[in-house]
Amino acid sequence: VPLFESMDERLLDAICERLKPCLFTESTYIVREGDPVDEMLFIIRGRLESVTTDGGRSGFFNRGFLKETDFCGEELLTWALDPKSGSNLPSSTRTVKALTEVESFALTADELKFVASQFRRLHSRQV
Repeated sequence: VPLFESMDERLLDAICERLKPCLFTESTYIVREGDPVDEMLFIIRGRLESVTTDGGRSGFFNRGFLKETDFCGEELLTWALDPKSGSNLPSSTRTVKALTEVESFALTADELKFVASQFRRLHSRQV
């Protein structure tokens, strides 16, 4: 995952130890725009569609695709890095749907928050 290429080795190990394998079938909604984001997904195989209306803004529509080495749920990074963020999960900025069968690894919000609290170095420019 390009996001983590220059990350500290110990931090990367801590994240990898907490990843859980996930499988999504074709046409499954992973997350819907506005819903709470409870995990980051790192795609190993498959294709997903990512759509945003920028919170329902009139006339706004953006569509993209995710594949191997891509990820979603990055809203959790800012949440996890903020020591004052509390337990309210961030809202998804997009709807993500599996276009094919998708294999991925998931990092739950609680696990990411734990890793971030243990390694405040995440505040570095690398991320």
